[in-house]
Amino acid sequence: MMKELLHTFFQHYLEDRNLNATLAMLSDQIVSIGTGEQEIAKNKEELTDLLKKEFQEMPGSLHFQFTEYQETPVGSEGYCIFARIHVQFEEGDDLIEMDTRFTGVAGLEKDGWKLLSLHMSTSNQVQEDQEFFPLRYGRQAIAKMSSESSARLMELVSKSLPGGIMGGYLEAGFPLYTINDRMLEILGYTYEELAAATDEKMMNIIYEEDQKRVEESISQQFLNGNEYEIEYRIVGKGGKLTWVNDIGKKIVTEDGREAMISIMTDISDRRAREKQLIQEAYYDPLTGLYNRKKAISLYKEAFANGQKGTFFICDIDNFKSLNDTEGHIAGDHVLIFLARLISDRTKELAISARLGGDEYMLFFPSPTETEEAVHLMKSIQTTFAAATKEAYPELSISLSVGGVVRKENEDFRSLYRQADTALYLAKHQKGSLQI
Repeated sequence: MMKELLHTFFQHYLEDRNLNATLAMLSDQIVSIGTGEQEIAKNKEELTDLLKKEFQEMPGSLHFQFTEYQETPVGSEGYCIFARIHVQFEEGDDLIEMDTRFTGVAGLEKDGWKLLSLHMSTSNQVQEDQEFFPLRYGRQAIAKMSSESSARLMELVSKSLPGGIMGGYLEAGFPLYTINDRMLEILGYTYEELAAATDEKMMNIIYEEDQKRVEESISQQFLNGNEYEIEYRIVGKGGKLTWVNDIGKKIVTEDGREAMISIMTDISDRRAREKQLIQEAYYDPLTGLYNRKKAISLYKEAFANGQKGTFFICDIDNFKSLNDTEGHIAGDHVLIFLARLISDRTKELAISARLGGDEYMLFFPSPTETEEAVHLMKSIQTTFAAATKEAYPELSISLSVGGVVRKENEDFRSLYRQADTALYLAKHQKGSLQI
């Protein structure tokens, strides 16, 4: 939807050169950054004056084409937009071509979606005088802005971005090159505190477990181009961890040093939601073991790779009596205890799951031998029976187990049927194991 909005805006602005149609797509609070020192409009009235002058000086149509597009939602009523745009226009007998970059913000107002901020630029190989967004656009470009105007520009642009700006030299530890106030807010530091805590190195704000991955990923992406994107955790004041989406670009500073400039957006809420969804989709909410669906998918994946092993189904004897006499809370405690016992004893050796109720299943893939798997299952049975006897001496709670050794090409349904038959036999001698 935002891409269509942006395309229509540039159709009116560049190709049609239709002032009224262009202005109709803009918020009254529009902030626009143009290409010259004075081409900054802080509202619709100021932008209208700038556009009138531009259309008078250059009335001809400019053709455009999106070569890259990305939009990022901000809440439920906003989008941050990025696009690369190829522009062509005729000047006398010459055909002028430019590759430009657009960043903007769109918001939902009473009369529909409007553009709230606009900024276009061309890439600049050398970064000079804090010029993070170089303002050189086509034939109308003029001398660089004054330092005061540059500071005002940076303030306006920073407010329109969803995240903080940070840059480091492409040297050991990523020595700090630049940072804005929004990034300091995300980290929870003043600049002086950041310098003291990190020795002014970007690497030191990255969570230690993520550092190697981040460094390798950025290096690899720079081998294939001048841009990168990666998600990782940063460490703020007091050890606070924040997940960020880091989109960066390689530049060359005035003194000839390679550096990177990045925009870091806080994605902690999104990561937490994703983690919760995975937890709900893959794991049993009571015990924390895999649920039936996830376990079966892992078994089938292992079987597809030719994995042999030993498969077990477990069932708690007299579990209904426990619920009836002691209540369901006591029953839940026993289910959780068994799950922890299974996890502790099998560790990474088995793929374990709760089927539902008081049934569990485990698969010990090779190279775990059947003898070792049986020994582990019997140790679980022994410990479980001893613990439940101590807690509920009159209920005779135990664990029955049925197992089967997987033969080549046997599928899950066949294994489950055989293990279930073995479990039925084990239930006749409560607390036994049949395989």
